[in-house]
Amino acid sequence: MPEGPLPLHHYLVRELRVVRKYGLHRLREHLDDLPALAALTVRIGRGDGSAAAIEALLRSAWAARAEGAQGTAIGVLLGLEVGRRGARPSVLREAAAKRLGYASVDTFRKAPEANAIDYFADVIESYCLDSAWEARSVEMSDDRIENALRAVEKLTLVEYGEFVRRLRATPLFSRQEPDS
Repeated sequence: MPEGPLPLHHYLVRELRVVRKYGLHRLREHLDDLPALAALTVRIGRGDGSAAAIEALLRSAWAARAEGAQGTAIGVLLGLEVGRRGARPSVLREAAAKRLGYASVDTFRKAPEANAIDYFADVIESYCLDSAWEARSVEMSDDRIENALRAVEKLTLVEYGEFVRRLRATPLFSRQEPDS
């Protein structure tokens, strides 16, 4: 991910503008212009920084979090909406303006488009934070299981017998149904 004084949000906005300008179908040709998005796919464990991984990240974040007029605008602008991938960016911009009720594409291009891209950068950040947290939770769960297994392996025969007796006494491991 790019290092420097600017926050991640700034890089995402800049890179989303690149995606809007060239389209999803040309991500592979512009990977050098998308270092933050590529790094995010790796960081959250959802890919290898490839064009396919970046597209999957954008689609997942949009499907999971984008809503309202700005979500609709992003779906159309970036070609995330079904049937829009591969359309020319100017056609996508025009469709987004029309869908949201703007009489002029230029009016839409000035503020609403920039607001939608800014909004989607926030969506991606929150989506990646949650994805990273989920991945960490699974890791922590695996660590707890490994630690428990190591502890059981260190038990003496007498301790192991007591451990099994206590497990069988719990309703979860008991073969008898608990009294209703």
